[in-house]
Amino acid sequence: MTSTLAAITALVSLGAVGDGRWVEPNALFVLGVVAAVVGIGAATVVIAVADRREIAEMGLLGTALLAASVMLLVRALVTPDVLFDDTDAFHTAAFLFLPLAIAVAVPLLVTSSGFGRWAARHWRDWTLLAVLGVFIVGSVVAFFPDAIAAPSASSPVTLGASIAMMAAFGFLALRQLRLFELGGQTPNMIAAMSLAALGLTAFLPTIETDFGGAFWWLHLLGAVSLVGTCAGMVLSKGMNRTTHDVLAPVLVRDPFVAFELGLSPVVHRFVADLERKDATTREHVIRTGEMAIRLGERFHLSGARLRNLGLAAMLHDVGKLEIDDEILKKPGRLTTDEYEVMKEHVLHSESMLLAEPTLAAAAPIVRAHHERMDGQGYPDGLRGADIPLDSRIIAVCDAFDAMTHDRPYRTGVSVATALSVLREHTGSQWDADVIDRLVLVLADLPSAPAQRQEPQTAAVAGDEARELVAAIDAEI
Repeated sequence: MTSTLAAITALVSLGAVGDGRWVEPNALFVLGVVAAVVGIGAATVVIAVADRREIAEMGLLGTALLAASVMLLVRALVTPDVLFDDTDAFHTAAFLFLPLAIAVAVPLLVTSSGFGRWAARHWRDWTLLAVLGVFIVGSVVAFFPDAIAAPSASSPVTLGASIAMMAAFGFLALRQLRLFELGGQTPNMIAAMSLAALGLTAFLPTIETDFGGAFWWLHLLGAVSLVGTCAGMVLSKGMNRTTHDVLAPVLVRDPFVAFELGLSPVVHRFVADLERKDATTREHVIRTGEMAIRLGERFHLSGARLRNLGLAAMLHDVGKLEIDDEILKKPGRLTTDEYEVMKEHVLHSESMLLAEPTLAAAAPIVRAHHERMDGQGYPDGLRGADIPLDSRIIAVCDAFDAMTHDRPYRTGVSVATALSVLREHTGSQWDADVIDRLVLVLADLPSAPAQRQEPQTAAVAGDEARELVAAIDAEI
């Protein structure tokens, strides 16, 4: 669909179709005002939803759409021969329509930079500053039309800015498309196509003939795509409360990782069952799922694979529902026989996932998450690269989370201690590459994790490390 819109835009812009003129300033005024008011209202809803659910990416994108809507309103208000005479403000507003929106959305384009991470944590402050700035610029353009002069339609600056804006909106569209690939939610696809279409309107300032075919087409496309993007953003976040609770650690701790995993009712039931049977395990698997997703991003996994990884990590212990409480909740070291029973949770997990078509792809990952690099793991004794990468990721996340959080019979260790233990058993139990990327993920967290973080750089003594690993093996 987007390619079709691009083709129409190109044909119209080149004058191949619709090369006549329809000079109706009042119609343009009404179109612009209506679209702008609807856009401002919809963008405000997007920001409000983001504020309620603590989703920085949604808030920043909503603010960018609000900026575009405000400039669209300014463009409509200064339409020649309606409220104002023909002034340069009409063309200046068109030139600033998308650049101001992208200026507001800059944090989304540089998420890994220091500024991007700051904006993720303080996106409400950034939103207030951006809205204030946009209203100031809009007021200056409307009431002081000679204060800001836009380059001419034929200027290389205009063409370069148009290309840059189209590329920037294309990047934002690809991000929504990735969310669609992750969660399969149609609203994300609507938002992606609308953002791409909005990017095509970047060529409006290059149109030299007002009220021609290209002029009207780009105005109509801009109005529809602006509202469509807002609608897609709101609808994509219309998930039920249970899903939001499950994803809260991801959405809150790293607002840029706002993945919608498209969790099915089956997943909700599994998670709820885990909470009823063992709340500690439920919290553990949610944190493990969060960290696995982050690591999957570090390995540049595809959207579909990342989704399966997230589901597998979140459900890797669901088989514990089949383990007797006497063993599952035993406040101490398991006996050899009890440990053998506990190990069966891997096979139980696999069977439960295979029974659900939407979860079957995650089953092999779950089966192998207790394999070891030296082949001493279970249930199949896989070795090294024979263990799926996804399972190796979960194994590291699983152990790291278990070590750094309290249990009724054991106090969690510091992050530094946990990393020291992981490194000591690199190559035998865990994958070195996964551990290296875990360190990078921890360094990039916008806020420090909740685990103990007292400085501790010395390696853990061998006996102590082995004791801890043995305890963790029995727990996970």
